[in-house]
Amino acid sequence: MPKITANGISLMYEEAGEGTPLLLVSGLGQNRRAWLPALGQLTRRFRCITFDNRGTGASDVPEGPYSIPAMADDTAALIKALGLGPVDVAGWSLGGSVVQSLLIRHPSAVRSAALVSTMPCYSEVQHYWLDAWLALRRSGAAPLAQIVSAMAWGLTEKTLVDHAATMKLARSAAEDPEPTSLEGFEAQAAGLRIFDARRDLPKVQTPTLVLCGREDVLTPPSQSEEIAALIPSAELNLLPKGGHRMVAEYPDAVSEALLGFFARSNETA
Repeated sequence: MPKITANGISLMYEEAGEGTPLLLVSGLGQNRRAWLPALGQLTRRFRCITFDNRGTGASDVPEGPYSIPAMADDTAALIKALGLGPVDVAGWSLGGSVVQSLLIRHPSAVRSAALVSTMPCYSEVQHYWLDAWLALRRSGAAPLAQIVSAMAWGLTEKTLVDHAATMKLARSAAEDPEPTSLEGFEAQAAGLRIFDARRDLPKVQTPTLVLCGREDVLTPPSQSEEIAALIPSAELNLLPKGGHRMVAEYPDAVSEALLGFFARSNETA
């Protein structure tokens, strides 16, 4: 697997498909595999680049905490090192926060952006959710127990009422050959919970899609609506189905929304 030095750290990345480049940024504690369910469709039109954020997968795990702006600087350096900019970028969850910071700090690196199931800043509920998740990870609970306990926040009844399907997803996640360490997770979490883009989002001029499922209870539609209201040129798309992990549960709907937006954006660029 190829690695590249960006912003002073080694980042693992992969490419799949041909055509216009599309950089995909993963969520809290997630490595490049988080986007796998959507790649089947996305790679029909795009050369998709996925990578491991600092602290995850096969990328470096420097001492934390990691700020979201620092992770955006990593992403900008990766874009430059790969000769991609300006490039289309999509970020899911924490990745959406990274892309918000990228739009604010490095606007020339991004041609158009999609913010998927994300937030402009943490709510009180999200702080307590993260406290509980950190406590569980620190407890040394079995990986499957950690994963299953979090699934109700990410999935919808489509999957959760089918325990066989739920466990299939859980076991697949537990079998990740490059699981994120507690140190990497804590370092990312520390930066995410203090991130607040609201003051700077009105400065963003890049064409931006804000995409969320109406069943998302972790980063609810109200947070996507807030982002879309703050970015002057934003397009809001609330899908009728899908929770926080809709990339995994409804990959076709997510892919279609992304493909449609980037096609329209590139036509007018």
